[in-house]
Amino acid sequence: MSETDTPPPERQPVASSSLADDVIATVVPEAAGLERRARNRRIAVSLACGTVLTVLAALGARSADWLFAEHDAQVASEADDKIDHAGPAFTASVRADAWDPGDPDATLFDKPFSTEEKRTLLGMGVADIGNLWSFMKARHGRDVFYAAVRPAAMKGSSPAYSEAWLVDLLSDRQAGLVVNDLRVKGLRCTPARAVAAIDFVGQGGSGYEGMLFDLTRPDPVALAISEENLGKPFFAHRKIDLGNGATPGGLRIAVTSGTQDCTWKSFEATYVDSEGTHTQEITNNGKDFTVHGIAEHSEQMFEVSPRDPLVTECTVSAQGDPAC
Repeated sequence: MSETDTPPPERQPVASSSLADDVIATVVPEAAGLERRARNRRIAVSLACGTVLTVLAALGARSADWLFAEHDAQVASEADDKIDHAGPAFTASVRADAWDPGDPDATLFDKPFSTEEKRTLLGMGVADIGNLWSFMKARHGRDVFYAAVRPAAMKGSSPAYSEAWLVDLLSDRQAGLVVNDLRVKGLRCTPARAVAAIDFVGQGGSGYEGMLFDLTRPDPVALAISEENLGKPFFAHRKIDLGNGATPGGLRIAVTSGTQDCTWKSFEATYVDSEGTHTQEITNNGKDFTVHGIAEHSEQMFEVSPRDPLVTECTVSAQGDPAC
């Protein structure tokens, strides 16, 4: 190189700061200015701690969400339960049970038949069956059933009569409940007014599954009328499930009063749900329930059979034993 040639420019030193140094100084300021190995270690520790804190924060947020969701669900469930238990536990549709027109077990009358009325009755043949129904209706006869369980208080072998109601039970509750008892509430009885009866041979029992109350017993309970448990406490063998989608329950409730006429306000049902034991009344569409018996010393009894003569008169002994 000649003396006249221009020497090459000297290389300037590279600046010590860089973009990486700026990021480190901003994100991990405690690592700035350290020797490279120490700086890298400090950065790794800092990032690890940050990651752990981030994970813990996320877990904490999710736990809080879960706890709040659990609390909200519990509050909502309690609110739903409160709404579900508001109002009556079930509804009861009540209607009197009766035979088809002209087809009772027996018919009771409050007045004895006169001599002329007896002559009309005893002169009827099988062909006069329609006239018999008209005869009884004109004299305000009350159709009754034979009692499936004979009242222990009745003397002799005179038939025991009953009247019955069909009760449909329905609950729209989401939670289930169980009816496990039924009682007569507000019972009042007087001696039976009926002194005459016309019984129909061969009618027999109704064949319905259900229960019967014998009002001649102290504190009467529902009795089973099924063959296998006849006369035993109904609710000792069966419960009535309602709510929770259960099929509506249907009951046939027959009542016999022996030699009394009885009236009562309602049937009181006892039921159990998740909150304990409760009671609810079953009423007769705003009216009292009433059942009729036969007087202890009835005056007249007649029997109807499907042959001539259609009607025969029975004699009743002082002990109440009829002979037809």
